[in-house]
Amino acid sequence: MPTRSAFPGVILAIALAACAPKAAEQAAAPMAVDTAAVQAAVAGFWPRWIAAAVAGDTATMAGLLADSVRIDSKGLPPVLGRVGWMTIFETMLKTMKVESETITPEQTSVVDNDLAYQTGDFMETTTTAGKTQTEYGRYAAAIRKGSDGQWRLNYIMAFADSTVPVKK
Repeated sequence: MPTRSAFPGVILAIALAACAPKAAEQAAAPMAVDTAAVQAAVAGFWPRWIAAAVAGDTATMAGLLADSVRIDSKGLPPVLGRVGWMTIFETMLKTMKVESETITPEQTSVVDNDLAYQTGDFMETTTTAGKTQTEYGRYAAAIRKGSDGQWRLNYIMAFADSTVPVKK
């Protein structure tokens, strides 16, 4: 008799298990990462930045920054937010002209379809009060695609470490 009374319970458990949604149905599969598209978008970011910097176009430069951007640059206090950037760099770019800038990515790590980390080198030639100076340095950055589809700088740590080019 005990075997017979357990049988309906086993049948009920099997029936419930068969009706339960499959694990794949319960959790949507993560979206595939389009590494090539993210790398192309990030590669297109720096030419826009450089063109705006050389033109002294602070409005375009500000538009390439996330609202909550953080900039850590050797010799300066941390710059927090787009408004913080505008406060410092609008004033600075009134007295300093960016003559040329080169940004050379060394590694781009795609995190997902909306975020990439990047490291590389930069060279920037500026003129202030008639004196021209070229700085060479390195950077690490996080570039994120916003809800509007635009790629913006979310974080950058940059440090000029020489006025002499890196020998490669």
